[in-house]
Amino acid sequence: MIRKIMGLGATTALAVTGPLVLTGAAPANASAATATTCNRMAPVTNVSAVAYADRLVRAWGSGNTAAANCYASTSTSRALFGQASPGGIHWRRTGVEGAAGTIYVTYHDDARGGNLTVGVRNVGLRSAGGWHAAYTARFSNEPKAWNAVQWSDNLVRAWGRGDAKWTAYYATPAAVRELQRVPATGGAHWTRTGSEGAAGTTYVTYRNDVTRHTLVIGVSNVGLSQGDAHAAYTVRYH
Repeated sequence: MIRKIMGLGATTALAVTGPLVLTGAAPANASAATATTCNRMAPVTNVSAVAYADRLVRAWGSGNTAAANCYASTSTSRALFGQASPGGIHWRRTGVEGAAGTIYVTYHDDARGGNLTVGVRNVGLRSAGGWHAAYTARFSNEPKAWNAVQWSDNLVRAWGRGDAKWTAYYATPAAVRELQRVPATGGAHWTRTGSEGAAGTTYVTYRNDVTRHTLVIGVSNVGLSQGDAHAAYTVRYH
């Protein structure tokens, strides 16, 4: 199927403003995490509930199970890692509200959709060293990954309009370098002509309407499903 990548000058990518998270196995027991890890981490007794929730989401997002177990109760850590391991880099804080001694902090996944609400008990921040105060995690509108074709289209749009920031977000450094070597400028002349999957990768093909050259973007399906950035890892131009 031939589909014109319309409006390359204007991305359809979600406007992620500073992804919150930096970018396994079942979480370890929470009490064990206290003895082995938590006391070596920065104290949290003077940290706000919102900053505390942010730290938990960062730890989950990067797959740092030990740190996540310090911030979360055992059931909360299991809920997070049961949904995705790691949580990915796309979570952005969208709201805060308090009720009955708990601060509820809500996040949205800008790449995959879906919302997460983390409940931090205020009294928990003032006792037991402040650990395990995040005692609940609820997902709504479960995150669903962009498919590889959509991801590749967004990369071509970013590259086409000369947006280095978003090009680097969608592609690995090696793939970005390959795009920079393409003699034809990005521009608005690329048409998607097909896609196919092989060995965990989706290859998306584009044709330049002016030069008639072909560009093939390889997107890692595993990386995409885990919410990773830089899922486009290979570029072929001929």
